Amino acid sequence: MACPSCGVIASRVHSRYMRRLADRPLGGRRVLLRLRVRRVFCDNGLCTRRTMAEQVPSLTAWYRRRTTALARMVQAIGLAVGGRAGARLADYLPVRTSRDVIPGELRRLPDPTSAQVRVLGIDEFAFRKGATYGTVLIDVERTRRPIDLLPDRTADTVASWLADHPEIEVICRDRSSTFRQAAARAAPDAIQVADRWHLLHSLARAVERTAHQHRVCLCNDAETDQTQEPSDPASLAALIGPLEPSDPPDGQLLARVRQWHSDIHQLRERGWTISRIADRTRRDRKTVRHYLTTDLDQILASARERRPNGHINRFKPYLQHRFRGGATNAAALCREIRERGYRGSRVVVTKYIATLHAGTAAPEPARPIPGPRRITTWIMRHPDTLTNRQREQLDSILDGCPDLATARDLAHEFSAIARERRGQDLTNWMTRALDQGPQPVQGFAAFLQNDWDAVVNGLTRPWSSGAVEGQVTRIKLLKRRSYGGASFAHLRTLVLAQPP
Repeated sequence: MACPSCGVIASRVHSRYMRRLADRPLGGRRVLLRLRVRRVFCDNGLCTRRTMAEQVPSLTAWYRRRTTALARMVQAIGLAVGGRAGARLADYLPVRTSRDVIPGELRRLPDPTSAQVRVLGIDEFAFRKGATYGTVLIDVERTRRPIDLLPDRTADTVASWLADHPEIEVICRDRSSTFRQAAARAAPDAIQVADRWHLLHSLARAVERTAHQHRVCLCNDAETDQTQEPSDPASLAALIGPLEPSDPPDGQLLARVRQWHSDIHQLRERGWTISRIADRTRRDRKTVRHYLTTDLDQILASARERRPNGHINRFKPYLQHRFRGGATNAAALCREIRERGYRGSRVVVTKYIATLHAGTAAPEPARPIPGPRRITTWIMRHPDTLTNRQREQLDSILDGCPDLATARDLAHEFSAIARERRGQDLTNWMTRALDQGPQPVQGFAAFLQNDWDAVVNGLTRPWSSGAVEGQVTRIKLLKRRSYGGASFAHLRTLVLAQPP
């Protein structure tokens, strides 16, 4: 065998000894290998090593009490589920290990070899949110896998890493000034690409701030709408509220009635009393007796006609507007709302119209004003994805607030530029935003000027930081799985060595 220090072939035997190695389990039982190995002299007088033990290729390794195959198995357990959970899983395999041995085996894993990186993705991740952060770097073009983790997010650390990789041509990043400065210092020839999602997210925040600033005029516009009486059929139909969750469709209601009827009769056939059936099904004794003495078809017909009284609640705004318009006939109003989905009793409608005659009916509740975040969501979404009701509400809001209408037009134009990668049109958008846009949108446009080249590249080139964001989410999972007890070296091993 060759000496591991000097490489000289050694053949003079010093001694022999027994070595015990744990191997992979076989047939559900642990396996122990007993090897008689030789210790030989190193005859090179200049070598500091005097003796050495021989190793069996692909079976043994220095200072290990388990075979190479079992060591790989323990490492796979540690990469998959961690130390504590891995130790519990190993007992079922069965593999003899512990929560301290598994991290030790993981530390023996070498760093994966990575090829030359041409397109680099970089982003930060939190060791402790709001306090300490690290940096993850991935190969966006080929593997979309992490190639290294850095212990902090300072410009000096990132610049030092970039200086060791001069082959990088493209750097995908977010709007962080730290990464921009590090790339400009260590890789001045690399093309920096700002992520499109972060650009759209920043624009959405500017639109939301605009909606917050115009909250007063939105409230005034809503009060004006409340005082106007709808006249056209579409506006009247809009007064009817959505179906309440407590009111199931007819098909679900009848299926539920059939199930109750079947359960009650099955319990009765087994000799249960009415009181016991009522306790079991949580129904009143009168209801149980009704289901036992009445035909199923009659019960279904009654259930189809009799709906909960609360079903009329969503028709009350419609009835109030029709009553104020001169329609006071309860029977005619009941026929109108039946055509629009009412399935309740006419008696309920008659009683409610009587309260309107007497002036004791509760006033119509004011329609809620959409919040700034909801308005922003409607503006940032594609118009084809909005429902008719949402589109009508948004048009009404924009008609009463010109600044929000301008912000909507600018947001749609910027989204089209990002979606179609027309970065060459950003200059015209920037001029219009600075001249006509509301103050928050102007601030967003001015902020883009500080990172102009990267923004234009992000809106033109196909690269983005989407893969980096996915790896940040994966790092969060690995970090939480260790309950915050993993060191940076251990976390780095889990991130780099874990298979995809």
